[in-house]
Amino acid sequence: MAAAPGAVVVLDGCGLPLGTDLGCVHGTAWYARSLGTRLLARMLDGLGPQAGPPVAPPEGVHRPARRPLVARLAGAIADVAAAHRASCDLTVPTTPAATVLAVRVRGDLVDYLVLADSTILLERAAGNVEEITGGPYYAAADPSVADAAITGTVPVRELRRVFMLTDGATRLADMFGATDWPGLARLAAEHGPGEVVERTREVERTDPQALRWPRGKACDDATVAVCAFGSR
Repeated sequence: MAAAPGAVVVLDGCGLPLGTDLGCVHGTAWYARSLGTRLLARMLDGLGPQAGPPVAPPEGVHRPARRPLVARLAGAIADVAAAHRASCDLTVPTTPAATVLAVRVRGDLVDYLVLADSTILLERAAGNVEEITGGPYYAAADPSVADAAITGTVPVRELRRVFMLTDGATRLADMFGATDWPGLARLAAEHGPGEVVERTREVERTDPQALRWPRGKACDDATVAVCAFGSR
C-alpha cells in the first residue's frame, strides 16, 4: 500500500509455489512495490496548478469521466517493464504480477480503479454499500491489461467512505459467510482494518487444512485501507 494526500494505491502480488521460474531476478514483492510507487506518482501528476496548457488529456486517450486512471496504470506498468526488461525475461508466463486498487480525489470527484480479484467497497452518504471486484486479469508486463480494469467516478458529496481490500481481507464476506459486504465495511469503519484481519485469521484457524472452505492458501495476505470523506 502507498498513499499521498488525495491518492491511495493497494497492490497484492500474485503468489506462486516456491521454486516457480519467474524469469525475473527481482521477485514479486519488488514488482508490486515498484508498480505501486510508480502508479501513485502518475496519479498525482497533473493535479496541481498547470504551468501551461496541457499537451494531452490527463488520462491520455481515455476521457476522465468515463475511464479514469486507466492510462495512468498503463504508464506505470510500462515504467516497471522498462526498468527490468534488460535483466529479466518478461515473456515468461509466470512473470511477476499483481492486483491493483487505486483511489484518487480530483476536485469534487473521486476516481477509482480495480484490476484483478481485489475489492473496493463504496459506502454512500445514504449508508448503502456497493461492492466492486475485478476480473481475471492482473498487472504484469503488458500495459494493455489496464484496459481490463473496472473504473468509475463518484462525486465526493455522495461518499462517506471507500474501503480497499485485497482478496485475503474479503474472506469473511465472500468465502466464510461470517458477514456480508455492509457488515465487513462496518467492521472496518468501527474497529479498524486490523480487526478485519484478526477476525479473518480467527476463522482461518478453525479450518487449518482448508477442508470446510476449500482455498488455495489456508491463510492469505490481507490488506485493508479505509478512505474517509467529510462534507465538502
